[in-house]
Amino acid sequence: MSIILNPGCLGERWDKTPQALAQMRYRGDGPKYFKVGRSVFYRLEDVEAWEESQLRTRTDDVPQEAA
Repeated sequence: MSIILNPGCLGERWDKTPQALAQMRYRGDGPKYFKVGRSVFYRLEDVEAWEESQLRTRTDDVPQEAA
């Protein structure tokens, strides 16, 4: 079974507000998420995959899309 995070938990992990995460969802530049009714949730494996895709070795590296 997957570990599920809500925007509050993910915000604590990244030191971001739920509003900042909402902006990432709107722009489409954050991790995959799903909704149940009006509530938003993130699977931990999707968050970790997105974090991995953001790793860089140089300041001019372009992040790759998460699989």
